[in-house]
Amino acid sequence: MKKISCLILALSAFAGSASAQFYVKLGAGYAIPQAAQTFDGTGQVYNGTQHNTSYTQTYTVKPASFSAGVQGFLGIGYMFSEHVGVELNGNIGIKPKKYTYSIDSIMIGGVESKVSVVQQAKSPFILMPALVLQTGGDKLNLYTRFGLALPLSNGIKEDQVITNLPGAGAVETDDFTFNIKNSFSLGFAAAAGVRYKLSDKLSLWGEVSLLSMSVYVKEADLTNVTANGQYIPLSQVSGPQKIKYSRNATVDSNQTVQPAYSQPFSNIGLNVGLSFTLGEKRQRGNHRMNSDEGEESKKPFRRR
Repeated sequence: MKKISCLILALSAFAGSASAQFYVKLGAGYAIPQAAQTFDGTGQVYNGTQHNTSYTQTYTVKPASFSAGVQGFLGIGYMFSEHVGVELNGNIGIKPKKYTYSIDSIMIGGVESKVSVVQQAKSPFILMPALVLQTGGDKLNLYTRFGLALPLSNGIKEDQVITNLPGAGAVETDDFTFNIKNSFSLGFAAAAGVRYKLSDKLSLWGEVSLLSMSVYVKEADLTNVTANGQYIPLSQVSGPQKIKYSRNATVDSNQTVQPAYSQPFSNIGLNVGLSFTLGEKRQRGNHRMNSDEGEESKKPFRRR
């Protein structure tokens, strides 16, 4: 009986100290490529240069990730207790990094040309539900979170710019613009950081984040063509204007179906921001007298 009483007292003390808290957070940061991909499925470089001579080809290859660059965060969280909670963050690319692959001295249609392939993600948006663990300090609070990464928007704009070199005839610059669609694919996200309490409702936070995600290319649509800055109707452009990609592809002479390859979206980010407490609910243990004690306390004092 004594052991049961001690257990009840311990549980009551825990319940009295437990708290539930809603908060919202916003912030910004910069992300760099992590485990970055350098070549696409056709063997072309994402980021770098290729210099051709009569005898050799010289490459300069750099890493690339389409989620790298300036990023913003907006999220909401709920702490079940002082140490455990959940968060739902939205990560949006404010200014994604632009990647350029340049090839010089290449023969296209018998004419010496220069090719530049410029690619940039179109404001990628990634939803990240996560479990949060924290130390629960009064002023300084260390935390970590880990969960899934759900790419809701991961399209890429690609420009293939072909320029005839001087001395090879009339100089002309053709720009072929493609809209690249990617398939949905789950990723993983994690972070470790510190939160400093500025007031009862406002906290400053900083963290190092990790995103591990790659998605398969699904479709490439030719959307615009210009020659020396002048618009060219797509009806006058030869070749496929829509290319579909599949992991079970059968490629024929039309070249409208190609094998799918992965697009890199992994990054390591350094982020800072503010969090705002919306409300806090505390559970307190209350001692209640039983009915007999209550009734007994109401009895008047009688002198015998």
